[in-house]
Amino acid sequence: MTAIDDAYRRFVRVRFPLPTENQLADAEQRVGVVFPDDYRRFILEFNGGYFRDPVITPMEEACPEDVLVCLSGIGASHECAELGEPSTLCLFDDNDPPKILPIGYTAMGGLIILDTAPGDGRGEIYYKQAFGDFYWIAENIEEFCALLQEPSDDPE
Repeated sequence: MTAIDDAYRRFVRVRFPLPTENQLADAEQRVGVVFPDDYRRFILEFNGGYFRDPVITPMEEACPEDVLVCLSGIGASHECAELGEPSTLCLFDDNDPPKILPIGYTAMGGLIILDTAPGDGRGEIYYKQAFGDFYWIAENIEEFCALLQEPSDDPE
């Protein structure tokens, strides 16, 4: 079982319908980017969905913890969850064609960001804190899903 399988089994609340290869190609054309291979496979096999608030446990101490609410998908049930939704693409200056693509959001208003630029770093995942900094969190979507954990019952 992969980390993505495990995350979907444990945390998905609502899963978006799986897209066809043509729908994925249409989304890439609409957004203006070819998704990294592993992310393309993720969309075709899992798509996005709404999650039962798993904690994203960052590997870097400086990165704040947050809770995943949604991973965007093709044919999402709500516009805010649609992959490449125009209002999310315009959040960043000088991002045309997209070098970074919001692919999800968190309970604290943070964004999960996919690096779509050619070269080193393509496919890496970042956390963009609401009104704050960017933090590197994973090499790819599989590693990102491995960071999802049950909320702690320990009230620090």
